[in-house]
Amino acid sequence: MNIKGFRLHIIIAVALISILLFFAGKYCYQRYLVLEPLLKQVRAIEGVRDVQVSSLGGGRLFLVSLGDVEDLVDIYGKIDGQLAEVFEEQSYALHLLDARNEKLEEVYHSIHFAIYEAIDRGNFTHLADVVAKQALANGMGKYRVTVDGERVYLQLHLGEAYLYEIVPRGEPGKGGG
Repeated sequence: MNIKGFRLHIIIAVALISILLFFAGKYCYQRYLVLEPLLKQVRAIEGVRDVQVSSLGGGRLFLVSLGDVEDLVDIYGKIDGQLAEVFEEQSYALHLLDARNEKLEEVYHSIHFAIYEAIDRGNFTHLADVVAKQALANGMGKYRVTVDGERVYLQLHLGEAYLYEIVPRGEPGKGGG
């Protein structure tokens, strides 16, 4: 079919091919020049076992499997820093995978009320006492609770099992002393 001397089917075919090439190029750029080098950098961080990525709404979800680490705050900061260099803060979510067992889950359940109370009231020294008491009562020689301006970090270790929980402190003025 011709419109004013132009072949419409050729114009449509060229437009479709152009759109297809644009999106294929964008995918290849994101995958091989952005995402793969980023995953390589994150995997190189000491304590990181593996990284998986999946789509999350308009962004990405990074599932990072950690080994038994000494300083969760340091590891989390390094991973989040690498991701923040490439992605906007709202365009990704970071979730850490640990090697928890049922006993660690029970201990965390007994502690988590104190975590949220400390975030709301700002009584972090009380939180440290609760964590120490629960950890020692359950035979954990290795545990750590750390607080920074944005999050509360909890590490519990029992034998070969370990639990990592990171709880956001929320926006200033909305709880979190």
